[in-house]
Amino acid sequence: MENDELGLKKRLRRWVALGRNGSERPRDEQERSTSRALAALAWPIAAAMLGETLMGLVDTKLVGRLGPAALGGVGIATTFVFLIYSVVFGLVRGVKIRVAYAVGGNRVADASRYVHAGLVLAALLGVIAFVLGRDVGWALTALSIDDELVGPARAFLAAITYGSPATCMLAALVQHRQAIGDSRTPMVVGLAGNVVNAVLAYSLIYGSFGLPALGVRGCGYATAATQWLELGVMLVLFVRHTSAGHASALGFVPALREVAELGIPTGLQFGMEMLAFTTFTAILGNIGSREIAAHQIALSTIRASFLPGVAIGEAASVMVGSALGSNASAADKLAQADRVTRAALRAAVGFMAGCGVVFALFGGPIARIFTSDAGVVRIAVRLLFVAAVFQILDAVNIVLRGALRGAKDVRAVALLGITIVWTSIPTAAFVLGKHFGMGALGGWCGFIMETTLSALLFGRRWKKGGWRDKVTDTAKDEPWGTGEMQENGVKGAHAAAAA
Repeated sequence: MENDELGLKKRLRRWVALGRNGSERPRDEQERSTSRALAALAWPIAAAMLGETLMGLVDTKLVGRLGPAALGGVGIATTFVFLIYSVVFGLVRGVKIRVAYAVGGNRVADASRYVHAGLVLAALLGVIAFVLGRDVGWALTALSIDDELVGPARAFLAAITYGSPATCMLAALVQHRQAIGDSRTPMVVGLAGNVVNAVLAYSLIYGSFGLPALGVRGCGYATAATQWLELGVMLVLFVRHTSAGHASALGFVPALREVAELGIPTGLQFGMEMLAFTTFTAILGNIGSREIAAHQIALSTIRASFLPGVAIGEAASVMVGSALGSNASAADKLAQADRVTRAALRAAVGFMAGCGVVFALFGGPIARIFTSDAGVVRIAVRLLFVAAVFQILDAVNIVLRGALRGAKDVRAVALLGITIVWTSIPTAAFVLGKHFGMGALGGWCGFIMETTLSALLFGRRWKKGGWRDKVTDTAKDEPWGTGEMQENGVKGAHAAAAA
């Protein structure tokens, strides 16, 4: 694993270094080099995300044997906890972008300082999540959750939030690893954690291997314990990574401020978008059981295309940040960032368009894997056809979000993202789905609206946004424009790549 880690980091540094004098290389070679670096960074992120999805499916299968009340309660509790986690996962994107810029500028010590700041922020939010999770019975009652579901939801949430500080701090360390070009280490640690979680969950739910049978609480404790184990491994690797480095001249408070400046808008965006999707699901849930069942089937299916698309967007975010943080001229920075975005768009659009064809042609067989109810299958087929329509639009949306975050254009992205998602998705579910009686199909038409608006507005923002002027203005204030100092910067980056 250590050799793979070094290889990936060298590849990213070499790509950044070559970008400084990219104008001297043939365009085809530049494009190929960028595509290879993007693929090397993206596929482990996708594998880790798919592994997390698989872990969720395993937990669902194990808890399902306890009965529908236990399964429903765990589902409600999971929604609650991920509303909180989505804010944290957005916040620690600030660590990723700051570290990517530091790597691009060969400021390794500053990169570590950003991680320290991110860990403190994540730990604080993790403790808040732990405190909130002690007893949510009052909140469940206020939301008129079925009394039969309140007990399991309350027990599971109280158990799983014992791992909240670990989950939040682990997210910061994963973002750091990705930002330095090492996406394989988090993948390996995460997949190993999935195996541990499966064994622990089975043992603690049903009382095997000498452990007590704790039911839904056992599932929560297993996930919490696994998160603490993964955090321990990642902390050891981080300490090893930074132990031989030089001290940073960047103070902790300025680093904290810089991470928060990028992370807070993204955290709010992630949280508000998660709340919008939760509201969307709640509206559909009031329409009918078959509608919500078909929605869940279609949503689970499109994750197969959505998650790899998100992985490509995350890799683009890192590479754009590294390019813009480098010591190249403004023109070369922008040219390299554009190359990354083109490569990411080609990869995401190609993959997700192919998935769309599969959804359109094989919606029936896919739906029948999940259920034999003809009514649910009929609705799911329609939803998967709608999904096929917006796959390309969603690919463009996902990549441009990541690229703009990498360009530090987080406030505009957050404002646009929140406005578009609330205007499109819950609104479509209520107006088309409920008021006009179109059911889940009406709600899913909101996805077409959301992805269309996002692709158009984020595309314009990427091409014409003020972030481009900031790159140019910053370059004018730095001594890295041309001549001897730029040449020294290139040599230093090549030396780092060869180290």
